[in-house]
Order: sequence, then C-alpha cells, then structure tokens
Amino acid sequence: MSAARVLAAALLAAAAVVPASGCISTPAPARDPDLGRPMLHLRWRVVTSDRAREMKPQEFASITRVGDHVYTGSAGGRFFSLHALDGKVRWQERIGSVSSRPAVAGTLLYVGTDDGELVALDMQTGKQAWKHEGRGPVLETPVVVDDMIIYANEADQVYALDARKGTLRWTYKGETPEEYTLRGHAGVTVDGELAFTGFANGTMVALRVKTGSVAWLTTLKGDSDRFIDVDGTPVVLGDTVYVTSSSGGVWAIDKTTGLVRWRMTLEGVTASASVGAAGGLATDGERLYVAAADLGIYALDLDGNILWRQGTRGGGEPATPIVTEQLIVYALADAGVFIADKRTGELYEYFDPGDGVSGDPTVIDEQELYVLSNRGVLYAMDLKEL
Repeated sequence: MSAARVLAAALLAAAAVVPASGCISTPAPARDPDLGRPMLHLRWRVVTSDRAREMKPQEFASITRVGDHVYTGSAGGRFFSLHALDGKVRWQERIGSVSSRPAVAGTLLYVGTDDGELVALDMQTGKQAWKHEGRGPVLETPVVVDDMIIYANEADQVYALDARKGTLRWTYKGETPEEYTLRGHAGVTVDGELAFTGFANGTMVALRVKTGSVAWLTTLKGDSDRFIDVDGTPVVLGDTVYVTSSSGGVWAIDKTTGLVRWRMTLEGVTASASVGAAGGLATDGERLYVAAADLGIYALDLDGNILWRQGTRGGGEPATPIVTEQLIVYALADAGVFIADKRTGELYEYFDPGDGVSGDPTVIDEQELYVLSNRGVLYAMDLKEL
C-alpha cells in the first residue's frame, strides 16, 4: 500500500457513521480505502511561493476564477493572474502576504492582505486602483453589495467602502477580548438589508448594510469563558442564520431577531476532546456541513441532527468544506485534500501534495479543483463526475 493509502487508512480508521437520530455511536471500522474511486486528473501546477526548505509552512490563500483566468495570492507576497488552461502567468504584482480569496466586481479584484489592507486591482493589468488600510489581517473574502465592498478583519472591525473609489462609507468595531484569541476571523455574509458576522468575544452581529447600524447582537459563548471566538463565516437559509463557534457547536439563529433557535454541540466523540471547536460551515440548501478540529467533518440536517461524521483525527486543522451537487471536498492542514460523497461521507479519493493543505479548496462548475499546498504550489485538477 502506498504512503498516501496508509495515511488515508489511518484517517479512515477514525471515521464514524452517526445514526440519523443524532446519537453518536462508537467509531466503526471504515471501508477498505483501496476500494475508493479515482476522481482527479492533474492539469498543471505552479509555484506561487518557494517554501521547500521551511519546516512547517502554511498557505491559506484560495483562488478565484473569472472566465479563462485564475487569480490567487500567496504568503510570499506575490499576487498572480494565470491562464486557467495551462497555468501560464499573465501578470503578477507584489501586494504583500495573502491568506484570503479575492472578490470580483466589474473590472476590479478585491484582495485582503495579512498586513491589514484591502487592495483593488485591475483584472486585466494588475494595476492598483486603490487600497484601504485597516488594523488587522484580512483573512476572509470581501463581499460586494451594489456599489459597496464590505469586509471584516482580525481586529474585529467591519468596513464598508465605495467599490470604485475605496472611500469609507461606514465602519463597525466589535469588542476584542483582552485574553488570548484564536487565529482567524469570520467573514461577512449579506442577505437582503443585513450583513452578518462574528467576533473573537463570542458575539455575532447583524448590521444594516446601508448604514452599518446594529440590527441585533447575540452572544454565542455557551458555557465557555475562553476560546469563545466566532470565526466561522455565517450561512443564511430562509429566515435562519447558521454559524459555528470555537466554544464548541453549531448555532441556528433567527435572522430578524437574533434569538437562538437551537444549538448543537460537537462533543464526546473522541476521548481527547470534551468539546470540539467547530470551524468552517457550508451548505447545499438542505444540509449543513461542519469541520471540527480533530473530531471530523459532520453533516447535519437543518434541525441540528447529525446525519454522518467522517473522522479526521490526526489530520490537522480543517479548512471550510466545499459542497458540490454530489460531493464534499475538504482539506486538512497536515494531511491534504479529501473527496467524499456528501450524502454518506464515504471517501472516494485523497490527495496530499506534501505537508498538507491549510487553505480552502476551490471547485469550479463541478469539473475543476484548485488546491494551494502548504509548500506554495498551486494545483489545477480536472474533477471527474460520479
């Protein structure tokens, strides 16, 4: 068995299928990983940042594809425009270390940097149109709303800027706790007239898009008094906002009032963790998919019942899952990228480019997968259908 298969088998051995009732069962042996299904074909790879000699490198950037072109940053400070077909460089600019995914509106790219800047670049030339300086790293994708760009940073600030000029429309500052907080921050989700995000002090806020005024503020600390960060970007379905917190759990919140409808704690699954710090959250409109460090990838129904769990113990910190029509794609910081059936959690294929993957993978039109390895290599792969 290859090294990749050995690691995949070790991770699969921790997998547990959870009954639809939501009661957590003892982890059961997984299927033979050699019975998986090949899904990936490598098209090209490009080095965005040479980190081959580093002991534990990490890259968090993700790509955006627009038409025939791919855009991505890197920890090395260079931002790239590449041809999607063959990976050839169109242009590159030095804008500083990037750990986020670019947003697009019109002819401009909006890129958050680890230095706390939001930079607007011309898509065709890479020329800087404007930049806005905040106080903390911008690690999540900005949101374009009409003629505004809204983004959050690690200093618990939310900014709304004029999308063309970069001038400030409004700002909101959450209360940052004095004690140690976890790396990362929530992105902004806009639904109708409200923008939703979370903060390191364990709160979640709904802001009015036009003015930045507070519609409601809700505390999601639970019973915890430390590591209470709300770092997962919220998801809105109908009249409910779903969000995760580092205090351990998934929350369903009334979109209009901010009242908590239910909370699902991810605990008691492994002997080493009494409470699992829930991270990235994704949805296909019918289910929620949650990544929890060391505990696994969970599928929940919209009432908070666990449908299945795929164990990830030993694989490292998970990125936000990506959900397609039939698949769930998730990355683990120490183990690489996994492709599984979103209905059952059954693993189809595993890819480790070396030293794992920390950033969110990107899936385009159910047919392409882009992955930036912790070694700074961007892989473009064809993703086969089931």
